[in-house]
Order: sequence, then C-alpha cells, then structure tokens
Amino acid sequence: MGRRRKKYKKVVKRVRRIPKIFQCPNCGSRTLTIRFRKSEVEGMKKAVITCGACGLYYEMNVPEILEAVDVYGKFIDLFEEGSIELEFRKPEEEEIGSESA
Repeated sequence: MGRRRKKYKKVVKRVRRIPKIFQCPNCGSRTLTIRFRKSEVEGMKKAVITCGACGLYYEMNVPEILEAVDVYGKFIDLFEEGSIELEFRKPEEEEIGSESA
C-alpha cells in the first residue's frame, strides 16, 4: 500500500527593495522624496530633496553614480552637522514650479 504524499510549504523569499520615500529629519514623517535633475557640471547631477509634510527643500550637486539612498545618507549627515541652509516651501509651490520646467 502506498503512503499519502507529504505536503510541502513553499518558502517565499521576500525581495528587499531600495526605498524611494524616506523619513524627514525635521518633522519625522515619512514624506521625504529625492528627485534627480541634470546639472550644468559634467559627471554630476542635481538632487532635489523635498518633504511633503513640513515643506523642507534642499538642492545639492552629487556624482552621477550615487542613488537616492546614498544622497539621503549624505543629506542626513549635513543636516545633523548644521552646515547647510534649508528652505521651507509649501508643497503646492514645489509642484507648480516643477510642472513648468
């Protein structure tokens, strides 16, 4: 006589992805986004860091090889040191300005 076939549970491996939305160091909410634009300097790109909740806005030139996570780490270091001047813009102003450009 044959035995019953043993049931196996499938092991699902979760693929960890690089985040696209980060925590704002100013207000603490998870609404900080980093977008990239072309820069005038060859081999560099401009990173635009904005927070949708508090309106934090900062632009910095970074090498082309850096990703959003790397720029976020660099931004956090500069923010903690206090060596950068920050702007605060309303989220509506930022959206209107980026559509026309």
